[in-house]
Amino acid sequence: MNLRHILIAALLIISTPAFAAEVIVDYTYTGNHRTDFSNLRASLKVADVTDDRGGELNLIAEGYSADKPLTDIIRNALIQGFEHGGAELATEDSEMQVVGRILSSQLRTVDRSGVESLQLTIRTNVALRGRGRTIWETTLFARGTVPMDEGIVPALNAAMDRMIRELVSDDYFLIEIQ
Repeated sequence: MNLRHILIAALLIISTPAFAAEVIVDYTYTGNHRTDFSNLRASLKVADVTDDRGGELNLIAEGYSADKPLTDIIRNALIQGFEHGGAELATEDSEMQVVGRILSSQLRTVDRSGVESLQLTIRTNVALRGRGRTIWETTLFARGTVPMDEGIVPALNAAMDRMIRELVSDDYFLIEIQ
């Protein structure tokens, strides 16, 4: 190989995320977590979610980008999870805030009972802040697995559903906000 071929190969490797397939994500929480947030003891806001992965903000996982930043998708899912439970979330100042930070996202192919499937795992650090300090904190493992032919969007939707269920079923989190 000459130097030109090596440089072209290097550029292709570096720019691979730019060639990711873009998908339209319109997530709607359809689960039924049955957690009542209608009588929160303090005002609550879902703050902006940040992305510690570096790189392309719209990247869901290797090879797939969304039509919007993954941070917005996760924040929207958290809001829907609280509103599903009857929460009236603050939009401005609040006594408590839920903040999120995407740590990683990984897509892999798995075999589920003889069916080749996509498994998307998104690790997000979630914290409850109030009174000038962190009150509660955990890392949520949002995992969605769907048959390969369904594609990345249903895997992402399943991961968001699981993230919400995991958050609203955390006893320590519930003790702090209710």
